[in-house]
Amino acid sequence: MTPHPPSWALRFLRSVCPDHLAEEIEGDLIQKFASDVRRFGLSRARRRFEWNAIRFFRPGIVLRNKLTYQLINTIMLRNYLIIAFRNVTKNKVFSLINIFGLGTGLAVCLLIFQFVSHELSFDTFFDNADRIYRVTNDRFQNGKLIQHGTITYPTIGPTMAKDYPEIEMYTRLMPGGDMNVKIDDKIFRGDNCHFVDEHFLSVFSFPLLAGDRASALKEPYAVVLTESVAKKYYGVTGGDYTSILGKTFYWGLDQQPYKITGVCANNPDNSHITFDALVSYATLIRPEEHGADDSWTWSDFRHYIVLKPGIDYKAFESKFPAFSDRYFKGDKVSGSVEKFYLQPLKKAHLYSDYEYDIARTASGKAVWAMLIVAIFILVIAWINYINLTTSRALDRAKEVGLRKVMGALKTQLVRQFIFESVLISLIAFVVAVVITWVSQSTFNDIVGSPLSMLKVLGEMQAPSIIIAVLVLVSGVLLAGFYPAFVLSSYQPATVLKGKFQHSSGGKFMRKALVVFQFTASATLITGTLIVSKQLKFMNEADLGIAIRNIMLVDPPELTAWDSTFMTRVENYKDELTKINGVVSAATSSRIPGNRLGRTFGLRLAEQPSDTHYTMSFFGADHNFMDTYDVPLVAGRKFLPTDHKFNFNAINSVIINQNAVELLGIANAQEAIGKEILDGDLKVHIVGVVGNFHQESLKKPMEPIVFVPTYSTYAETSIKIKTNDPKPVIAQVETVFKKFFPNNAFQYSFLEDRYNRQYNDEDRFAKVVTIFTLLGIIISCLGLIGLSSYTAVQRTKEIGIRKALGASRLGIVSLLSADFIKLVAVAIVLSFPLAYMAMQQWLSNYPYKIALQWTLFLLPAVTILAIAFATISFQIFKTAKTNPADTLKYE
Repeated sequence: MTPHPPSWALRFLRSVCPDHLAEEIEGDLIQKFASDVRRFGLSRARRRFEWNAIRFFRPGIVLRNKLTYQLINTIMLRNYLIIAFRNVTKNKVFSLINIFGLGTGLAVCLLIFQFVSHELSFDTFFDNADRIYRVTNDRFQNGKLIQHGTITYPTIGPTMAKDYPEIEMYTRLMPGGDMNVKIDDKIFRGDNCHFVDEHFLSVFSFPLLAGDRASALKEPYAVVLTESVAKKYYGVTGGDYTSILGKTFYWGLDQQPYKITGVCANNPDNSHITFDALVSYATLIRPEEHGADDSWTWSDFRHYIVLKPGIDYKAFESKFPAFSDRYFKGDKVSGSVEKFYLQPLKKAHLYSDYEYDIARTASGKAVWAMLIVAIFILVIAWINYINLTTSRALDRAKEVGLRKVMGALKTQLVRQFIFESVLISLIAFVVAVVITWVSQSTFNDIVGSPLSMLKVLGEMQAPSIIIAVLVLVSGVLLAGFYPAFVLSSYQPATVLKGKFQHSSGGKFMRKALVVFQFTASATLITGTLIVSKQLKFMNEADLGIAIRNIMLVDPPELTAWDSTFMTRVENYKDELTKINGVVSAATSSRIPGNRLGRTFGLRLAEQPSDTHYTMSFFGADHNFMDTYDVPLVAGRKFLPTDHKFNFNAINSVIINQNAVELLGIANAQEAIGKEILDGDLKVHIVGVVGNFHQESLKKPMEPIVFVPTYSTYAETSIKIKTNDPKPVIAQVETVFKKFFPNNAFQYSFLEDRYNRQYNDEDRFAKVVTIFTLLGIIISCLGLIGLSSYTAVQRTKEIGIRKALGASRLGIVSLLSADFIKLVAVAIVLSFPLAYMAMQQWLSNYPYKIALQWTLFLLPAVTILAIAFATISFQIFKTAKTNPADTLKYE
């Protein structure tokens, strides 16, 4: 019987040895085993075999392939690094252009990425963010949409929750406006509050620092303050917010004290709901007045619902028409046909076009447009790298040829060039981080948000981070692949004989990339010009009223409404107009720029009783039209005798021209004297005024009915005419305190408040302008590199041409022509792109500029001039060279 070595030792040997060596090693050991059997016997031979097998369990055998691979990689990596470093330092200008251009592009991306991430993160921090929806309401009269808003009736939320088991939870909210708080002898005003029910803090998981989430807002006159307001009112220090629970303050003229029942953290920057205080909804409901709980016609309330997990909100929303029919019976209940919808909470910030919206909103289109701009700029920077690298093909052709002759494989050369791409990208990334860090504060001021890269990374979810990293890595690799394959594909025999020529395909590719760069740049500059023109148009448009030099004084809310109030206001205004520099003064329930309230059941007395019209409602005194220069079209303005202490006794109104049209009256003159019915109230039209833009030019002009009213909640508009408003302000304050003691004096200027309506557009214009300029600079850096290289390559040609009598201008024109043609093609391609993009953007505005051809011509001329100047500068330097210097070696 033939002796066999131990089977376990054989299996062990096969498991530890590399596959391609196992058979050879095993054969040697078996041969040794046979010899040992003959010399020492079977038992000792088996032990020797087992020992020899175990001895092969060592790193040199177990990790043989891996160690070798790593060693080779280490050596090659060092080699790649040395060559890359030499190439970077050898061509300093090219390297600087590449690194600075790519670094700037990456910095732009990092900044815009922060902004976009912040905008997209709104409301995502709530625990149930995916299941929270806003109830929105469209109202129709006479077949037309009269209101598209987030406001509706207080009964909607509770009734939906009662009817539909799909709803897990709901909450009601009504804005409370600015608080006017008195604590001992101190008055605080200007802090914004909402009336919310006891479910609010369960639906919205704002962090609570003190108090009980479930009961804090249950009782009437209960208040939850934010931590900043708690510090302001009560001087809380050291985070001891529990110490103020149970404390009270007085609000306005209310004799009932409000009790602090909770303190929550300050609103996150990315919350669409903002407040300084929350007041319990139960405060609105009293035995004698419970409309806030059960009214089907009072439409000042917002509702949020939380759907149970797994509920499709669109399928659920399809049940709302039946809900509307069941409770509103067409227009029988509210005078309008009511339609209800749901809006996902995460869309409340970027995708809202609702009236009476309390959300912090921004344009989703603008946010995505900025992201596209960032991608354009990054692509432009990567194209610079590709163009500059491939344009240097002639310089590196001999290097490639020699490497191939020495035995280098194509894959090794590809790795070499990709490594250089990655290295430059890494250096550029460091430059980008520095640029981002230096410009972060300025950028934050422009966008109005406290952004930082660390904060954004902290808020980002893993999939978003992975996508961002993949995009960057893919860009770096793609930018490196093309030059790598172009450079590594040269035939050594050709390039070493000096017969190398640029391939026509490579030239076409570079030209195509240059065209893409300048198409993007021309599109951006055209878009920037049109955005700035539209913004200027909105800021300087004739609004139909005069809003300049209007000083606003906050209303005297702590003065009670009584029979003397109207006389007091008249005397107050008279004394104001005696101040040197004050032209006139008026009070009104709203000021230009404010969203007006609406009244829904209007009709002419002569019209059928089932007729309903809706108009915006504007309470103003008899000085308002003169103070704001509102043009009178027919009839008369308000007189002091039109004002009544009893609101129901008022019988005079003024309407605007849109209201005349809405009521079906032929013209303004015919409107004078007609009676308007609003429920049981009957008023006469005494005047018609021209239409004006009550809100920004983003909103259409509406039909308005003006009512002669005074109110303790009416701001005072003071028209001033002086170059130095400070003395006037001081005197206005003295007069205000004389007539309204115990009220805090606060003022502002109307023009500033009105223009805040364009903050989103202004921010968009600034960001796009800055980054467009950076995009043009990056494109021009690439053009400098290409033109400079071309000039160097054609130095001898230039020398010969000069020796034959060519002028500098002729040489510059000759060498610039190719580049200018590319830029011209890019400009032509940019026209339709810019037109379509800006046509889409302008479609959001009812009042907008016309897209005239000059808006496209000016950017075209500008970018041609910039490109020509960029190219000519480099070529002119070469053209100035003495031909004797360039030809003496020929």
